[in-house]
Amino acid sequence: MSALASERDVIASQPPLVVLPSISVDKVLSLYNIFEENTYQIELPTFASKDCCGLSSGYLVFQDRKGQVELWLINPITRHELNFPTPPTNISHATITSPTTASDSSIVALSRDFVHLLFYRPSDDKWTIYKTPEPKCFYADIIVFKGQVSVLTCNGKIWNLRLQFDASLTLFVVCDNPVRCSTILRRFSFQSRPNVFLVASDDELMMVNFRVFTRPKIFKVDLETRKGVVTNSLGDKALFIADMSRALISNPTKWGGRSNCIYALDYYLDPIYVLSLEGKILQTLQDTGSSCCRKCTFYSSYWYFPDKCFQVDFLNEN
Repeated sequence: MSALASERDVIASQPPLVVLPSISVDKVLSLYNIFEENTYQIELPTFASKDCCGLSSGYLVFQDRKGQVELWLINPITRHELNFPTPPTNISHATITSPTTASDSSIVALSRDFVHLLFYRPSDDKWTIYKTPEPKCFYADIIVFKGQVSVLTCNGKIWNLRLQFDASLTLFVVCDNPVRCSTILRRFSFQSRPNVFLVASDDELMMVNFRVFTRPKIFKVDLETRKGVVTNSLGDKALFIADMSRALISNPTKWGGRSNCIYALDYYLDPIYVLSLEGKILQTLQDTGSSCCRKCTFYSSYWYFPDKCFQVDFLNEN
């Protein structure tokens, strides 16, 4: 086994880490392992005056606070960087579309007010903007699943963004009796964020309606019937949730974690809460160092998933 392959295996075997941006050193990211209670520091090119607005295939997505500089993506493990043109409006969340080749990847983003979907591909000369597909509705989340860009709207409908041809939106899934999507007021920055989102593993797509300390409602998408059906169990998986990153993780017991539960890293809360699917507290974990970060307008903690950091083949661009 090569040294590179061995390093990848070691990194990919790590549990989800908490990213703790420093408010005093603008070139350092701290990654905290909640299971081993260890902190790792990674020095990166400066991200002063930038906000993180997404996590995609191992890349952190940064935008300039004044919207004057292009989007900057960096993989904190490989140090590989990507750049995309400045979007026409500030964005709340972004994801790249290709899980294999970064140079051919497009990028999809949601505007900060959640009323526009933005799309850019290398062959375009400018961003394409989509208004919500239905009246009195706003966008809630975006995710790449099985090579498709899935877009969630607040009424519980999942749309596919067809990247071929005209890059149009087509209705894909309608969830049965979805909980009405509301918005949550974020402390200090006063940004409203939807309380519904999409999560995916290799073979499952789910829509989750979640607020801390309330019973979540989880819909598992049936890819054949194109319906979302309520499920009351995650099996051997656990759901890791944060403001800008979430994932469905298999077999967290191998790190000493729990399965069939939710690890909630919330902007309002200092500890990490481990919650049952009924919304009851099973455990609290100290999110070391994040309390001071949350006192700053532009920084909050979020999950980083090491197993995703080698999804993009960055070597083919050298």
